Amino acid sequence: MSMQRCLVILNREDQVKVLLDMAAHLVSKINLRRIDVLALREPSGTGQPFGLTAEGVFLLEEDQKEWALSLHKAFCHWLQNEYIQPHDMLETTEINWLDPEGDAASVIPMMGRNADLIITLFPDKQDSQQKQRGLKAAIFETDRPVLLVPPYWDRGTGESVLLAWKDAGCARRAFASARHILPAAQTVQVLMQKGEHWPQDILPEVTLHKIALPAQHSPAEVGQAILDTAMIQEADLIVMGGYQHGMLYNRIMGSATDYILQHPLVPVLLQH
Repeated sequence: MSMQRCLVILNREDQVKVLLDMAAHLVSKINLRRIDVLALREPSGTGQPFGLTAEGVFLLEEDQKEWALSLHKAFCHWLQNEYIQPHDMLETTEINWLDPEGDAASVIPMMGRNADLIITLFPDKQDSQQKQRGLKAAIFETDRPVLLVPPYWDRGTGESVLLAWKDAGCARRAFASARHILPAAQTVQVLMQKGEHWPQDILPEVTLHKIALPAQHSPAEVGQAILDTAMIQEADLIVMGGYQHGMLYNRIMGSATDYILQHPLVPVLLQH
């Protein structure tokens, strides 16, 4: 199945161009035909702190409208520069702006399942609970690959790819989704534990260079070793599974993956 439709989830005004540039970059790589750009406003009622007055609800609604308006302004500025004066295949791509109000835990899964790829920022410690729920829902409740982009990333992705292999279903699914990007890659490296078997049925059409990952003593060390390898190999994309160990947010990614997401150095393609 081809990747023709992506969902870009916005958060911060100063990062709108970063995410939309990434989507535009992927248009020519994977033949995207539709880009839905989402600024999800937080609901003023359900899920808000108890004791919120009518005035407080009004102020929250106005704050969210102002937030969405600032994102829309940045979106329009980008659109005027990228869409009216197109490059590559952007002129044939449908681009839609969406700014509904709703809870991320219900809206993101619904919209994400209609996309073939989700693009968003790395998590940030200052993200609201709404943004945290949105990221969790995107990874674990859509069955879609999620491309996480570091703040202020100023280039494309997929020229030099590092596949972080672990024999698990989510890694297999992530690698299958990466098939759409890998044909345009100049180098594809596979990082795996020493002695681990590489299944020949995965990506048989791609020329792979294997790199041994020495045994590590903690998940954080594994995560750092993956990042170190990405830096040494000058990778512009890490592909790995999205592992879930428990229901707490700070554990939802699995330890090594969570460590990588706390250190946004390189775009990461995740799939649960």
